[in-house]
Amino acid sequence: MSHGSPINSGPTQVAEEILELHGAEFDGATRGRGWTNATWLADEFVVRVAREPGPSDLLREKRLATLLPAEVGYPAIIDAGVRHRHEWVLTRRTVGENLEDVWPSLDHAARARAVEQMWERALHVHRVETAAAVPHARARSPFFPQKAEEVTTSLVRLVKAGELTTSQAAGLGRVLDRFWAVLPDAPRALNHGDLCLPNTLWHDGEVVALLDFEFAVVAATAIDLNEIVKIAFAPGASDERLPLRDVVTRIAGSALTTAGGPDVLLGYSIMLETWLLETELAAGDDADEAGLTASAAMLRAFAEGDGGYFAPLLADLR
Repeated sequence: MSHGSPINSGPTQVAEEILELHGAEFDGATRGRGWTNATWLADEFVVRVAREPGPSDLLREKRLATLLPAEVGYPAIIDAGVRHRHEWVLTRRTVGENLEDVWPSLDHAARARAVEQMWERALHVHRVETAAAVPHARARSPFFPQKAEEVTTSLVRLVKAGELTTSQAAGLGRVLDRFWAVLPDAPRALNHGDLCLPNTLWHDGEVVALLDFEFAVVAATAIDLNEIVKIAFAPGASDERLPLRDVVTRIAGSALTTAGGPDVLLGYSIMLETWLLETELAAGDDADEAGLTASAAMLRAFAEGDGGYFAPLLADLR
């Protein structure tokens, strides 16, 4: 998820001190991506620092990382701690580029391979022993409410904001009713929780790592599957989406049942798009207009009750 905010002197000071303690020059480091954390990349190291002082997700993620199989590609952790009240983690830098950065340069075959390999690495995440993961995963994801009333309240706000009609909110409510009804029977596993191109590392034509597990959560794996499905079936240029539908359909065909089924997939997708739309609306002039438009379109389509943008996929899997 890419939502920027200014970096105060705290994280910068922490990053500079940590890199220098480990013999790296801060002046030679480059700023990396980051939403809740600030990231700097040096030649050998990557340092991530919580943007705000106080409790954060980084030390929890450090503990979770010890459970991840090597196949996930999570970078080796060198050191971690709290400095000037900011949590921080220092990892060995893995050779590669952010997949979102290189995505425009990839042909359809390379993109399909990247999507397939993202999911293959996510499957290794899902195989982590659930009982061991629970103490170190998030108790709840900010993207996915745990109670129906929370989603209903968000939909009411979107109606007041003029993004949904009352009828559309009611249609989404009916889809979510099916979600809540079947969710208790869905198998639970560790999810990456934010499985997207910016959290994937690409090198020499291959996915080499999944990064940033701060939103990892134990839940139905439809959370991760939804991100893969969106790559091919969300709104967007058809010349980019359509060539990826075969590989995504194969992935969904093999994973949807254990991920909780269609109703769980649709419910999690509605909740994520609701969160994204509210977040962009709150950003005002800094909003990502393309993201705002896409989330609103997905919600309005889901409100029809026929699977919305995911309807072609679900039809193929019946």
